[in-house]
Amino acid sequence: AARGRAFVSTPPTPTAGHGPPTPGGPVTAPASHAQERAWLAASLTHDTPTYCAVDEFPVHASVTEDDVAHALAVLTGRHEPLRTVLRTVDGRLTQDVYPRIEPPVVHLDLSGHDAAAQTEERRSLRARLARHPFDPLDAPLWRATVLKLGEGAWSVLFAAHHTVYDTASRFNVHAELTELCAAAEEGRAPRLPPLPFGYGAYARRERERFTPGRCDALAAYWRAHLDGLPPVHTLPLDRPRPSARAFGGAEVRTALPVDVTAALAAAARLHGTRPVMLFLAAYTALLHHHSGSDDLAVGLPVANRTEPGTRSMVGTFVNMRLVRADLTGDPDLTELVRRTTAAVRAGDRHDIPFQALVELLPAPRPPGVPPGYQLAFNHTPAGSLGAPVSSCEEDLLLDIADGTARLVYDTALFDRATVDTLLADYVRMLATLLDAPGTRLSRLRATPRPRPAPVPAAPAPAATAPRGDAQKRVAAVWQEVLGTDVADVHQDFFALGGHSLQALRMLARLTGEHTTGITLRTFFADPTVAGLATALARTNHGRTA
Repeated sequence: AARGRAFVSTPPTPTAGHGPPTPGGPVTAPASHAQERAWLAASLTHDTPTYCAVDEFPVHASVTEDDVAHALAVLTGRHEPLRTVLRTVDGRLTQDVYPRIEPPVVHLDLSGHDAAAQTEERRSLRARLARHPFDPLDAPLWRATVLKLGEGAWSVLFAAHHTVYDTASRFNVHAELTELCAAAEEGRAPRLPPLPFGYGAYARRERERFTPGRCDALAAYWRAHLDGLPPVHTLPLDRPRPSARAFGGAEVRTALPVDVTAALAAAARLHGTRPVMLFLAAYTALLHHHSGSDDLAVGLPVANRTEPGTRSMVGTFVNMRLVRADLTGDPDLTELVRRTTAAVRAGDRHDIPFQALVELLPAPRPPGVPPGYQLAFNHTPAGSLGAPVSSCEEDLLLDIADGTARLVYDTALFDRATVDTLLADYVRMLATLLDAPGTRLSRLRATPRPRPAPVPAAPAPAATAPRGDAQKRVAAVWQEVLGTDVADVHQDFFALGGHSLQALRMLARLTGEHTTGITLRTFFADPTVAGLATALARTNHGRTA
């Protein structure tokens, strides 16, 4: 405890009770684009493990339980997202940053357990933390369990919602905890990186950077770059695409062969690129073989920490990038890697928030189709894939981390056997890319898969003008938000060019800020005037004026 008081950085004063203290009140700022996207996605899928990161940080130091708790308190005081709640105001997401907050830390002594029992208990705790949901209106959006494993051996299980925490945050939290505990052990001041500005200031500056001139330049580039891109991939589905997305998902995993992981670094040097580009190039080759398409859109998350002041911050900064894969002309794998690297670098020069990119995409788009891309890729250089997921934002996501690959898939579209085949083919194609980079796409092996017979679409209902008070009310708000008249109450909001942020604004106008009868998930289930009017009528049933 005495060593804990040697810290120079003063932690926020703990307060009694649950939730944020109120003296002084929070500072309100606009949500960042990354927060906005993570919040919207979490609101739709309702799958806790998908949007809750759980990390374990070992601490090897002769410190006390109070020292570790004090380190977490210092961390909380330094980083605004760890003191933040999110709320919507008139259909726009904002963040409220509290000046002080009590760190939600639980202590557990496992030092009396043997190694096997400790391992099992830690595994069980990680699973429980992953499944425990967060309330975005209740700060903080993280929690921690401090485990005592033995003399001088500690571990911190840290769970946080993706609206306040991303992969780079993991490394920053671990580095600061390690330094804070080392300083406590040695009785010195901690050497922590300076934070020139807070996350709220970053979010304001992020939005200010998109001046009308900058937005026009980005819009011109992306419109030209996406011209002619098919709005939907042609990968064969096992079932017809439903008109409304349910976001149900599952996954299959496999360990990458040892010889593949061992060859990655040398192969990346040979191509003058990074291993992630080899993974991505092999993925586009897989999609090409199974879809027959030479022109593909793949969603790619990028760290988005180009500003030096953001690199030491805890918070969420990730942006989704749309990468257009060019597989024309039967290139060999060396050329495919070159094209992939060039496509990603072009996006670096013309970075744009994905929400803004969606607004540039041509309308209409087919109902039930995610905008921009339906096939995604993610690579985490260090760390694990985490708990199995039960939701999927896209049709298909290839996720690679720590020598393991998994395909997350939409269960409304794909069968498990199909995804098993795709993953096995991916591993074979990746191995060929590393062993024989001169191989042309047409020479790669892939398991043939018959295309399902087309299913006749159900006849569309006859056009119906809004009638009744509920439909007319919804139609009026629809016209205000979307800027189009409602000629048919069965028209799909997203097929007419609407996007998630406009849906959020529409709900705010329909229900009021404090009414939760119609959720974003309800909106996506039937995004029509008729569907929203029915949901609104159910919400108001039995209420008096």
